Amino acid sequence: MDTPHHTRRLAAIVFTDIVGFSKLTEGDEIKALKLLSIQKQIVQPIVRESGGQWLKEMGDGLLLSFPSSYDAVCCAIGIQKAVREIENLVLRIGVHQGDVVQTENDILGSGVNIASRVETVAPPGGITVSDKVQRDIAHHADLSTQSIGFPKFKGIDIEFEVFCITNDDLPVGTSHGKTEVPRRLAKHKSPVLPIAVAAVVLALVVTLFLRPSGSVDLSAIPPKSIAVLPFDNFAQGEAEENFADGLTEVITATLSKIGELKVISRTSVMSFKGDNRPTSPEIASRLGVAHVLEGSVQRAGEQVRIVVQLIDAREDRHLWSETHDGQFSELFDVQTRVATNIARHLKANLTQQEQEQIARKPTQNMKAYEHYLVLLQRGIVHIDKRELDVNLALAEKVVQLDETFAEAHAIIALCHLGYYWSGIDHTDARLVLAKASVERAVELTPEAAMVHTAKGYLHYWGLGEFDKALVEFRLAQTMEPSASQHIEDIAWVQRAKGDLPLAFDSMDEALELNPQSDLILREMGFTHIVAKNFDRAIEFLNRAILLNDTADYYGLKIDAIWARDGDLETTLAFLKEAQGIVGRDKFLIHEHRFELARGNYAGSLQAIEAIKDDPFLSQSRVIPKSLARAFVYERMGESDKMKAELEASLKMLKRMAIENPIDPRIQMNMGLVYAMRGDAEQAVMRGRQAMALYPLGKNAINAQRIHIQMGIIYLQLGQVDKCIKLLDTLKAKPLGMEVGELKTDVAWDPVRSQEAFKTIVH
Repeated sequence: MDTPHHTRRLAAIVFTDIVGFSKLTEGDEIKALKLLSIQKQIVQPIVRESGGQWLKEMGDGLLLSFPSSYDAVCCAIGIQKAVREIENLVLRIGVHQGDVVQTENDILGSGVNIASRVETVAPPGGITVSDKVQRDIAHHADLSTQSIGFPKFKGIDIEFEVFCITNDDLPVGTSHGKTEVPRRLAKHKSPVLPIAVAAVVLALVVTLFLRPSGSVDLSAIPPKSIAVLPFDNFAQGEAEENFADGLTEVITATLSKIGELKVISRTSVMSFKGDNRPTSPEIASRLGVAHVLEGSVQRAGEQVRIVVQLIDAREDRHLWSETHDGQFSELFDVQTRVATNIARHLKANLTQQEQEQIARKPTQNMKAYEHYLVLLQRGIVHIDKRELDVNLALAEKVVQLDETFAEAHAIIALCHLGYYWSGIDHTDARLVLAKASVERAVELTPEAAMVHTAKGYLHYWGLGEFDKALVEFRLAQTMEPSASQHIEDIAWVQRAKGDLPLAFDSMDEALELNPQSDLILREMGFTHIVAKNFDRAIEFLNRAILLNDTADYYGLKIDAIWARDGDLETTLAFLKEAQGIVGRDKFLIHEHRFELARGNYAGSLQAIEAIKDDPFLSQSRVIPKSLARAFVYERMGESDKMKAELEASLKMLKRMAIENPIDPRIQMNMGLVYAMRGDAEQAVMRGRQAMALYPLGKNAINAQRIHIQMGIIYLQLGQVDKCIKLLDTLKAKPLGMEVGELKTDVAWDPVRSQEAFKTIVH
């Protein structure tokens, strides 16, 4: 993949950090999550009004960019004034002006690094600036500063003076900085916040139930355990940063091949990337390991310097270090040597098979390997079209460079399977492409773990052969016993088989190796919804949201609340809160369903019109907007409008069926259209065709969700007895995802008193 366009420029960089956030998270994660949301809602408008650029969020910290030092400092003052009266929202802010490299969505360079260091010596509630910024603002009479000397900063050789901003009674610190949370800052005259900001703060009340993460007693941790911390990158540019992250990934993967080691997943360790990360013992405690590997990399062309050091976190003692200066082509030898030395120092025995796995070179083409490192960082299993498009293009480029690179063929297969499974392209043609890539990967290197992963997903996502999928995933696990990905894959198949207790056990095991994975926490929440453990689902989803406040996680939490309470007003209240945090457009489908269920037909139609995608789809449904409108008009008694929308729906679904003839979602919705038109023969035929394409044994979750829609077809046709018979076959199945709709959708009123229905709902 070509390196994205980047520009070099002078910029004022602002770093922020919430004081005591880690401690707050350990003690009260409810407040912690709420605090992040409040910070975002308060700070974003101030940055925007100050002409700044919101670059990214890093845990509890923010990275901002401004065209001038004056704008940056004024914004920083505005932020401190705005958060002054918010409990626990105590910020440190650092500002520096310097040379930076701007990419499409990030900013790099020494200017960024220095700004991050300057922030560390800011007092709680205060602002520190570098000497460059101080000189820039010195002629502005409205800004005042006070020197705190020449602090010593890790990783920065030059010395420079640092100043505190003293406007508005901001606190002045020392060159050593302060890290503890003070008793609340002295009361000042309350700043007048913008009405919109104040309203947002008042609205950000989210009910959360989180498990304290707490620290772990290091003495109780298995001694043969390790986390590879993100490698520091001492060169500039996105390609060099990608290389450093990729090196972290491959060394982690190499160590995962050693059966006697517990190795924490890269996903979890990357949460500690940055200059302001905790100490190594603190990180080890949070991750549950006895050792950490620290490293740095500096690359210039084909020349590479790699420095690694192994630390016993229990004693904060260095065990071993190595510096490699040489060619990029020697990277495989470095990986092997690092893994072998770590095994020796941790007294982990290496089997012959493990030695061979560690020493294996996946390719001789180092350019291909560079692209492969980027793929590993991106993740190899996706169902999002944009991610799939990028991964497929990149993997195909790797194959162009080295056609014998088995892992690249495996990733190509995984991309095709992602298109197929997600419904983006659920066709036989796509499945053929996936099979061909799997076969080529197996032909090249059958002993590679990723090859077995691709083969497993072919059986899982492609062919619905769960037992065969489990065989492949377990083979991959034997080759990389400490890789959480393989255990996660096993868990997903166990869940699909309906073996929920086994799936929960596997997810617990994966979480031990990947404790900071929002994805595993999300899947734990989803699985608890399926199992109708709605309170537990909410607990895990809250933990996932704390790590990544994506709309998907909020959407699942909405489903859990809806299913648990069966109360539309309660669910709508949380929906509105989620929309205030993430945005209304992310939850329009929920809004349409809830407004329809509560009889607000105008609100339902309004939400449908606001939905951008047509049709809007999920793994169990493909719904044209016209069909959604038809449901609303049916409830309103507007038969003419309903018929017109049904005709439009049928036209779209028929066209989609030609493109994807084996997609059960399309066939089932055609059945619903025919049922609403009163065409019983076509409705039942299409519905049964959909169930044949997705039989109950094929997937314990998605198949059931397809089959439950057949019940709606029967009720639309007035065939209540057939609906009850269908419900009898489903009542013992894990149908938690459907409970909310079943409780509130009036379409189910004809069978609401039946025991088969009550069993599913309760």
